[in-house]
Amino acid sequence: MKYTFLICLFTLATAASFAQSDQHYTMFMYNKLLYNPAYTGSRDATSVNAVYRDQWTEIQGAPKTLNLSVDGPVGNYMKPFRKVAIGVSIDNERIGVENNTDMMAYYAYRIKLDKSVLSFGLRAGSRIYTTNYNALNPFQQNDLNLAQNIKNAFLPNAGAGVYWSGDQFFLGASVPNLLQDYYDKNTKTVNISQSKEVRGYYFNGGYVFPVNETIKLEPQILARYAGNSQFNLPFNCDFNISAIAFDRILFGITYRTDKSFEGIVHVQAAKHINIGYAYDYLISPLQGYNGGAHEIVIGFDFSRDNSKYTTPRFVKPF
Repeated sequence: MKYTFLICLFTLATAASFAQSDQHYTMFMYNKLLYNPAYTGSRDATSVNAVYRDQWTEIQGAPKTLNLSVDGPVGNYMKPFRKVAIGVSIDNERIGVENNTDMMAYYAYRIKLDKSVLSFGLRAGSRIYTTNYNALNPFQQNDLNLAQNIKNAFLPNAGAGVYWSGDQFFLGASVPNLLQDYYDKNTKTVNISQSKEVRGYYFNGGYVFPVNETIKLEPQILARYAGNSQFNLPFNCDFNISAIAFDRILFGITYRTDKSFEGIVHVQAAKHINIGYAYDYLISPLQGYNGGAHEIVIGFDFSRDNSKYTTPRFVKPF
C-alpha cells in the first residue's frame, strides 16, 4: 500500500510538472533570467550563473535539474548606461524516464528613468525532449503508448516579460512560454492544437528595508499561475523574507503555498564570486517519502565598475 501511494503521488507530481513545463527554483531571486527575459543585463555586468537542484532526494526518478546562464549589457563598457542586453541559457532536467534540455537566447531593451530602469525582454529557443520507455516496467506490457521511445524531439517556444528595478526594489511580470505545444508520437511532429504544455504567468517583486548600518531586510514574492480553457494548475506563491548582513551575507526563509518551507544562505565569497545553498522541507503528503530538496547556486560577475552596487542582490563589491 505504501508503494502504491508513493507511485500515485509521484505520477501526479510528474504530470503537473510536465503540464506547466517550467522548473521551480528555491533561489528564484538569483535565477530571474529563467522566468523573465526582461531581467537580462539588469546587474550591469556580464554574469555567469550555475544552478543545480536535486528534488525529493529519496525517491527514485525524482527531478534533477542543472542550469547554466550568461547575460549582460552589450556595447562600450565605458558608457554609464547601456540600453541593450543579451544572454543565453541551457537547462537540463531529468525526471523519471524523461530528459529535457532547454536552450534559450535572451534580448532586453532597457530604458533609464530618473532613479530606476525599465526593461522589456524577449526570449526564444527550443526544448529537446527525450523519453526512454524501455526503462519502465509497466503493468500492461503491450501498451502502445509506451512502445516507441522519443529521441531529441524539438519543441520551439518563445517568451516575453517586463522588469522594473531601482536601488532598493524590483517588480516583474512575464510569460516564459507563449506557445502551448507538444510532441505527437504518431505523426512525429510538434502539435499546437492539442496542447500539453500549459502557458505559465509569473509576477515577482521585492523591496529592501535598511534596519541599521549593518542589517537590511528584503521581503519578496514570486507568484505563478498556469492555465488555459482545458486545464488549470493551482495558483502558487513563494513568500520570502531575507536578512542581509554587511551587504555580503544573506539568510532567508521561504514559504511555498504548495506545502513547503525553504531555508537559504547566500554569501559574496570573493570580489566577483557568490555562492548560495537552499534546502526545501516538505509539509505535504510526500513528506514521509522523500529527503527534501537541495539547491546550489554559483555566480561570477565580470564588472568593470567596482564602485557600483550589484543590484538587485544588494551586495557591495570588496
